[in-house]
Amino acid sequence: MLLSLLRYIKGTVDFYAEGVDIEGFYSYCAKNNTEILSPRKNGYSLYALTEAKNYKKLRIPARKRGIKIKIIKKRGLYFDIKKNRIKLGFAAGTVFTAVFCIFMSFFVWEINISGNSGVPEENILKSANEMGLFTGTVASKHFVQDIEWYILRENPELASVEINIQGSIANILVNEREEEPEMVSDDDIPTNIVASKYGIVRKINVFDGKGRVKPGDAVMTGDLLVSAVFEDSHNKLTLKHARAEVLAETDYSIEVKFPLEQTICETDKIKSLLFEIYFLGKSLKIGKTEDLPKEITVKEFDFFTVDLPIKLIITRYFSVKENNITYDFDYGKEAANKLLLKKEKEELFKTEIISKRTRETIKNGEYIINSDYIVIMDIAEEQPIESDVPWENTDDMS
Repeated sequence: MLLSLLRYIKGTVDFYAEGVDIEGFYSYCAKNNTEILSPRKNGYSLYALTEAKNYKKLRIPARKRGIKIKIIKKRGLYFDIKKNRIKLGFAAGTVFTAVFCIFMSFFVWEINISGNSGVPEENILKSANEMGLFTGTVASKHFVQDIEWYILRENPELASVEINIQGSIANILVNEREEEPEMVSDDDIPTNIVASKYGIVRKINVFDGKGRVKPGDAVMTGDLLVSAVFEDSHNKLTLKHARAEVLAETDYSIEVKFPLEQTICETDKIKSLLFEIYFLGKSLKIGKTEDLPKEITVKEFDFFTVDLPIKLIITRYFSVKENNITYDFDYGKEAANKLLLKKEKEELFKTEIISKRTRETIKNGEYIINSDYIVIMDIAEEQPIESDVPWENTDDMS
């Protein structure tokens, strides 16, 4: 065992020798202390091994005796290291990189701020820096609660601050204070109620002001429905901000169009890639940005549950392919009716539909639906006025 270990350390060479005077070759090597180990003679051939340092010495007797020698295999520590030097270098580099990244993961290399819209990011970052939270500091030494209170004190616009340090990344989540909206009264201008559409009044609810119409009256657009001029029991005239709900029967029209021929853009194959490597708070971009549809993948690295200060963002840009699509009559009808239903919900919200009549046509490559309605809707519209009558800012019921 010990002998094998020594031979492995020194190194040996398996070789093959062939020639007529093979015995003379072997005798010459023995006389000159060139040790040949484990010889196996077969006619004019000899298989043996020798120490790596002695192999070159065999060339002189081989030349004198007309013997051809050839290496079969090299064995030993030196040859193994030489053969695997690239693998060993890669392994050593990998281990070094991993150890380096683990060591660096104990420091803060990236600070992200989110949740702010009115407060500048620079102000929050400045407050954090003043408390010792900046890139390159040891992550474990920070007292998060103290930093949160300091940021709140220095930025009174913030309602709350939460700091989470994960590996080498510090995330600062803030919530801004919501200022109470300034209460603005709409009673500061005397206002009449006029008709926004023509129709027949079906119901009127006057909350402030003097009603000028009653159910069954026909009104035109702009007619006075509720007057801001109010006369009390003492025949005193004052102005009010009139308020009322006036429900009238009137007509309404909606038109929708759906093109039967459309050009639809669809994403195709990947056109280009953009790699962004974030390491120790710095970024390196490989590739260029494109004004194309994209897909972003974020790859974060860890080593045995230890978050490393390295992140890879891959952005895939896709080429766009235009497809010309022609829809048939039935599809166009269904799509146009869906558009009509959507507009009805948007425009006739809180409106009672009494009747509905539709006309469907195809014109200039479009499926068109014109829909006419008889509805009961609120036609009250405020109209500010100017008058010499005294203005009374009040919410009293008429």
